[in-house]
Amino acid sequence: MQSEELQQFNLIAITKVGIKYRKHIIIFTLIGAVLGIILSFVIKPKYEAFTIFYAPANSSISKSVLDNNNLEGLMEFGSEEQTDQMLQILNSDQIKEKAIQKFNLIEHYGIDKNDKYVITKVKRKFESNAEFKRTDYLAVKITITDENPDYAANMANYVGYILDSLKTNIQQQRTKQAFEIIKIQYFSKKKELDSLQNVLTGLRQKGIYDYLAQSEVLTIAIVKAETQLQEEEARVKVYDAYKSKLPDTTIIRAKGRLAAAKAAISSLKPRIETFGKYSGDYVENEALFEKQKEALAILQNKYENAQVDFGQSINQKFIIDKAQKPEMKSYPNRLLVVLITTLVAFLIGLFMAIYNDIILPNFKKA
Repeated sequence: MQSEELQQFNLIAITKVGIKYRKHIIIFTLIGAVLGIILSFVIKPKYEAFTIFYAPANSSISKSVLDNNNLEGLMEFGSEEQTDQMLQILNSDQIKEKAIQKFNLIEHYGIDKNDKYVITKVKRKFESNAEFKRTDYLAVKITITDENPDYAANMANYVGYILDSLKTNIQQQRTKQAFEIIKIQYFSKKKELDSLQNVLTGLRQKGIYDYLAQSEVLTIAIVKAETQLQEEEARVKVYDAYKSKLPDTTIIRAKGRLAAAKAAISSLKPRIETFGKYSGDYVENEALFEKQKEALAILQNKYENAQVDFGQSINQKFIIDKAQKPEMKSYPNRLLVVLITTLVAFLIGLFMAIYNDIILPNFKKA
């Protein structure tokens, strides 16, 4: 009860003081309002421009387009991970340095070029005028505030542009390394295959073309030739035994066929010897050639894909809103400035009155 009475007393006392010094408080309030009006016109207005975009998924061009002919990977966007990566790049020094250089922000912000901390100051000024954040729907929003509306819009769009460029460069650095590794492997394997091809060409020049086919043909030929020789030899022996009863032409023909059979065997033997000598090497090198050929085909596919990923690039963002030149200033809010200064002036006047009539006498009594 006592505390309520004390509180009521204090409120009454403050009200009485306010009424007593109402003229002074009104004067303070009016002065605050005038200062607020002046201040609202003195403060340089600033304009706000923004661009909004989504970060796409990190999809390989070759895998999405060439291998599967499936564009779903390329069309995905708005993942939390990719958005955070974009924000990390936006807050990097590279973004700040490129924007500072592009728009000559040292001069634009009125910073002394000879200042000892000129770079630090211009970066801090840029940071205070730039905001990079994630929206509720996982998009990235770049907001630039500047006294010049053209600068605000152009800077917002430029930061989005160099973000695209920086992310592309980061990806190409990785794809370049992968491309160089695959390139070395591909040409090394190609050289190895060419060497095997030369070996097989040399063996073909010696008469080895197809192991299975030649083996079958030569086997049939030698068996047939030997059978023919045995038959002709047996026939000649019979003819010799009865040559007195046979015409000379019959014996001559039989001996001719025997000679032909011997000649056929004589011509086959070198080929069979060569085939037996080199066929093993041919089979071994041909099997190795086919194996390496398959490996080269796989490497060639990887090489071509890596070449596409390294040599081509795609947009690193899906733009939703492009920054436009703002028509209205975003800062300051003149009405708000006037209201705040008026309220502050009123409170100062009231506090001075309370101090003079309540606080100060209590201190003197103590």
